[in-house]
Amino acid sequence: MGRYQFVKAMAIALVLILAGGFSVSAAQWSSTKAEFLYGWNYDKRKDKEGMILTLANATGWKYGDSYAFMDLGDAADRDETDGIHLEWGPRLSLLRAFDKQPLQGPLKDVYIIVQADIDANSFTNKVTLMSGVSADWNVPGFAFFKTHLQYRDDPTLDGDSAQFTIVWNMPFTIKNQKFSFEGFMDYTTREGSAKSNVLTQPQLVWHITDNIGVGMEYQYWKNRLGRDGVDESVPQAMLRWTF
Repeated sequence: MGRYQFVKAMAIALVLILAGGFSVSAAQWSSTKAEFLYGWNYDKRKDKEGMILTLANATGWKYGDSYAFMDLGDAADRDETDGIHLEWGPRLSLLRAFDKQPLQGPLKDVYIIVQADIDANSFTNKVTLMSGVSADWNVPGFAFFKTHLQYRDDPTLDGDSAQFTIVWNMPFTIKNQKFSFEGFMDYTTREGSAKSNVLTQPQLVWHITDNIGVGMEYQYWKNRLGRDGVDESVPQAMLRWTF
């Protein structure tokens, strides 16, 4: 990656990551976290081990919320996945936009969502745009359970695709110790030469304090990057700082 592209990507990343938290008066709540992950068993990549730094922010406003994160990898030859990956997805609540209260049944709220995925590395610099509908669900035992269904347009591929996403967080306690089972799953349909693929990253986290957590993340990627038959199954040790 050239110096200009790297600086530009970092600037965009920092602006989007911090955008959710800079205005305390506008935000009803905001949470920012940094995660350090060390993974092994990258048997389909040139580097069999690797480190990832993740910065993420979730913020809620009166009429919606947003989530942004940035992954920064340490490898320079990781088969088109080194460098920076950034996602930003603001949502507008259709209920709160008309001063309606959340629903009390299984469906809690409905949103319009837009999303930008930014990749900047030695192989590609691109912005993939997405838009669609999202929903919050009332699921017993879960702090939140969200689904997204979006139209997706990768500028490096012919045609377009759809992406379905599930995001969840289930807190629980064992002997007065706080834990959470959380994560996401993306299913993306075929687009151009890219095959349909599934990416999921469930995490099991022990919250030692309100700020520090340790745990494991398991990454499973079926048809990684849309490549037929290229599957990935990777455990990743994790250290989290929430501030």
